[in-house]
Amino acid sequence: VLTPFNTAWTDAEVEYALDLTRPRLLLAGPNGRGTDLSDRATTLTAIEGSCKTLPLADIEIHPAVPIAYAEQTVDPGAPFLVQFTSGTTGRAKGATLSHHSALNAGYIRALTVGADETDVWLNPVPLHHVGGSVIMVLAPLTSGGSYVVMPRFDPVKQVTLMRTVGATRTGGVPTMFYGLLEQPGGEDAMTAVRSIGLGGTSVPASLIERLQALDATVSVAFAQSECPMITSSDPAGDATHIATTVGITVPNTELRVVDSTNQVVTRGEVGEVCVRSPITMLGYWDMPEATAEVFDADGFLHTGDLGSIDDEGVLRIHGRARELIIRGGENIYPSEIEDVLLRHPAVSAVAVLATPSQRWGEEVGAVVQLAAETSVTSDELTQYVAAVLAHFKVPRHWRFIDSFPLTASGKIRKVDLVALFDEATP
Repeated sequence: VLTPFNTAWTDAEVEYALDLTRPRLLLAGPNGRGTDLSDRATTLTAIEGSCKTLPLADIEIHPAVPIAYAEQTVDPGAPFLVQFTSGTTGRAKGATLSHHSALNAGYIRALTVGADETDVWLNPVPLHHVGGSVIMVLAPLTSGGSYVVMPRFDPVKQVTLMRTVGATRTGGVPTMFYGLLEQPGGEDAMTAVRSIGLGGTSVPASLIERLQALDATVSVAFAQSECPMITSSDPAGDATHIATTVGITVPNTELRVVDSTNQVVTRGEVGEVCVRSPITMLGYWDMPEATAEVFDADGFLHTGDLGSIDDEGVLRIHGRARELIIRGGENIYPSEIEDVLLRHPAVSAVAVLATPSQRWGEEVGAVVQLAAETSVTSDELTQYVAAVLAHFKVPRHWRFIDSFPLTASGKIRKVDLVALFDEATP
């Protein structure tokens, strides 16, 4: 069972993942910036005890020769991948996908864009994301195309690589494509691309128009680690359609939009999006109670996203019921950051929420109420969080407040705090 770890995780986050999944072997090499993680991995697996580290540098690479493999019988319903995702508790959960789920997710993606054996798929997406570990790997495998992987997204290197390999399919989050289009030769490299898959966050119509002007078809998919393909927009649609909707369901997939009592709402009304599909996860790894919370009696997975379906069956996403922040495709749960900040002696109360960003889709914002007779700067709080959590979870925008607006039950009304970030830098 494959379990990708995010190399940006702190030691505490890695220890949590090791304790939850208890892998037998941890493959360790350099991260995207070239830093060898082998020593760090060896130390962490020594703490765990039941896992050993295999440095990739110790693996000998030999010229390709025919190798005879004994045929293996694989149960399609057996676990294939544990994909970590944020959950309602703020701690990462391991969405477990079967061989059947992962393989068919890749195949469905290939079908939606009409991919075939003449395609060259270039993957700049991290392999600890379901888009990278499932869709971008298995779509070319199931359609007979070629697959090229980048160790880490780098717009300069990707422009060169796209030209070298003749990339025809690629994907990622909007911030990647802003970076590509800003590079000399970036637009020229895009002209050979047949389709671009965008997702992970909201996509501005202006970006879609720029990409479509280069004769590339652009589509936006709605998916989760718990169900790696749910809907996809029409690649032939106009920029407004692609930017404001996530399209219609992929084959063999059912959607419901329900209210707080799990009753299906009328067309066009906003509610929680629920999906029933043969490629949904088996459950959260070693978390039966958390699994039971997201699946209802009819087998629908409750996504935690708010959406509406129009008369043509087109889905629009209106927000996230679970308050998940998505920064450049990275899932961030506010309560995890709030828990860290509340440990600081100068912090009396805090609310973490999404702030809009043209480049990243969303950035992390924090509103802080200080304890009496204390003081602390935003730079000091930034360093405090950065010492505990991965860099993409560190708030980029800070606001200080004398008192929070509260609900009748005493909870912070985050909706009233959004206006504090109206002038935040994109």
